[in-house]
Amino acid sequence: MTRLRQWRDKFFRPGEIRLLVWSTAWFFCLLGGYYQLRPLRETEAFTRGSDEIPWLFLASFLTMLVASPIYASVANRGRGMQLVSRVYRFFELNLLVFFFAMQVSDAGIAAWVGRVYFVWLSVFNLFVVSLMWSVFTDAYRSDQAKRLFGFISAGGTIGGITGSAFASWLSQQVDISYVLIAGIVALELCQQCGRVFAKTLTSQDLVNQDAQNQDDETAALASTEQTATSKEKHSMWVGIRTVWKSPYLLGLCLFMLALQACATTVYCEQADFIREANLNEADRFALISKINLWVLSLTLAVQLLGTAALLRRLGMAIVLGVFPLIYVVGFAGLAFWPSLNWIVALVVVHRAASYAVFAPAIQILYTVVDRRTLYQAKGFLDTAVVRGGDVMSAQLFGVLRFNGLSLTAIAAGFLPLAVLTGLLGMRIGRQQAEMQQRGRPAGHD
Repeated sequence: MTRLRQWRDKFFRPGEIRLLVWSTAWFFCLLGGYYQLRPLRETEAFTRGSDEIPWLFLASFLTMLVASPIYASVANRGRGMQLVSRVYRFFELNLLVFFFAMQVSDAGIAAWVGRVYFVWLSVFNLFVVSLMWSVFTDAYRSDQAKRLFGFISAGGTIGGITGSAFASWLSQQVDISYVLIAGIVALELCQQCGRVFAKTLTSQDLVNQDAQNQDDETAALASTEQTATSKEKHSMWVGIRTVWKSPYLLGLCLFMLALQACATTVYCEQADFIREANLNEADRFALISKINLWVLSLTLAVQLLGTAALLRRLGMAIVLGVFPLIYVVGFAGLAFWPSLNWIVALVVVHRAASYAVFAPAIQILYTVVDRRTLYQAKGFLDTAVVRGGDVMSAQLFGVLRFNGLSLTAIAAGFLPLAVLTGLLGMRIGRQQAEMQQRGRPAGHD
């Protein structure tokens, strides 16, 4: 017990444990709910391989373009848990509508409900997760993020494993559409965790504790910046202008586009390999469930053993530069040894690495951004840029397949992009380290 207390006192600062518990609980419930909802989307999407995926991604992107101004309008009327409650309650209502729609027995209607659900879940996931991380990156400093975000991500992974297991069990008891009701419950639990987190943050006032170790000029600047943020209006166009004016954020935008192109190409290749395996619906659902389980189990192992150490010891440049090597190896393997087993292995490794290391690393990149810029740019980057990358790469994949290119040829063609993505990652990682040392926020580049 003495050694445990010594480790706790060395690793955690006063007041951080309670905040960490509720942050982790929030992410646990969020991913727990999402991994109950996701198998419905994947089973429908992989029925026709990659044939419909480019159009489903395009529909997701266009829907996001419509949803973003509405989201911005809601964001202009509130911050913190007030905004979280509005967004999460809206999605709860959506889930209830989908539940009743999926009770219709007509095959044609059911197919369209499945397509709409695919689009909806793609947008839903980006907004609810981005909003949660916006709250966390606003509350935690850069040094805290490097120590604690790995634990928060591990909590989310355990939630995903729990949600997947619960969804699998529930599907054996009742119709699979009842996972939508479970998703509503999960969103309600997220809000309760978030409210306790916000109250704990206010009562402990960690920001003021840290300000005691800073000079009065820095504290005054933070106060002025917070006041300006509360008056700032947000829209997608404001986010575009903010990113365009900042070399740091513009580089991050290009990096995210390139990385998303690689990830979407893997997704499309996976759909075609599964279609060519001639699996029935039950076998597809079983395979997707196994992939999710393998991904989350590997993610948890990495998070518990090394996420925080990797981020601290290796540095952002190495972490962001090495991650795309997974795609380099994966595409090379698909080019020379194409098989369902290889694509499944690539999917498991790249998703696990993304969840365990890359996702926390991306959030750390935002910790050198001032509050105003954070709320202006992050929503645009996490939604429009990510979905835009999906659309461009999926459409390109569809064109290449339509013109007769094989899966192996497409994989070989994406090798140079994977290498370029690694170089972009190293550059943006070095910029983040330099800005953190200088203490200059990215919003004032």
